[in-house]
Amino acid sequence: MLLSITNSQSVRDAVASADAAVFRLINLGLAARWLDVTMLAVTTLGEGWVQTAIGLAVVIAAAVKRRDDLRRMGYAALAAYAGSGLLSEVVKRIADRHRPLLVLFDARVFGVPLFMHSFPSGHATTAFAAAFAWGAYLPRARWALYGLATLVAFSRVYLGVHFPLDVVYGAFLGAVIGLGSARLFRRRPSEDAK
Repeated sequence: MLLSITNSQSVRDAVASADAAVFRLINLGLAARWLDVTMLAVTTLGEGWVQTAIGLAVVIAAAVKRRDDLRRMGYAALAAYAGSGLLSEVVKRIADRHRPLLVLFDARVFGVPLFMHSFPSGHATTAFAAAFAWGAYLPRARWALYGLATLVAFSRVYLGVHFPLDVVYGAFLGAVIGLGSARLFRRRPSEDAK
C-alpha cells in the first residue's frame, strides 16, 4: 500500500513538474511585447460576453431572415457557452487549483492577478465549446474555428493565468459540450418529413 501511494505521488509530482516546465517555456520563453498585445486581444474570444453577443446576433439575424438553420446554429452556440461556463465553474470549485502566480515565483501575469480556481480554464472551455458548436454547422470553417480556440487556450498560458493542463482539460471539456449542444439543436430526420 505504501508503495502505491509513493508511486502515485511521484507520478503527480512528475506531471506537475512537466506542467510547470511547459508553462515557463510559453510564459517566459516566448515573451515579446508584440505577443503581449496580441494575446490580450486573442484571449477576449474566450470571454462569455463575446460568445453570447455572437450567438445572439445569429439568432436575431435568423429571426429577421426567417432562417431556421441560423436559429438552430445560434441556439447551439448559446447553449454551448452556457453549458461550458456552468460546468467549468463547478469543476473549478471542486478542483480549487491555485493559479501559476501562487505556485511559481517567476510567472509573468497580465491584467488583474488571479489566484484561485485555475483548473480548468474557463476561456479554453468556452472557446472550444463555441468552436465545436459552430463547426458542426459550418464544416468548411471547422479547422479555422478550432485554430482560433487553440489560440485562445494558448493565450491563457502565455498571459500567465493558467497552466497548460488547465487549458488542455478545458479544451476537452469544451469540445464535448460544443458537440453536445450542436447535436441538441440539429434538425432531426423526422422534421424533414413535415
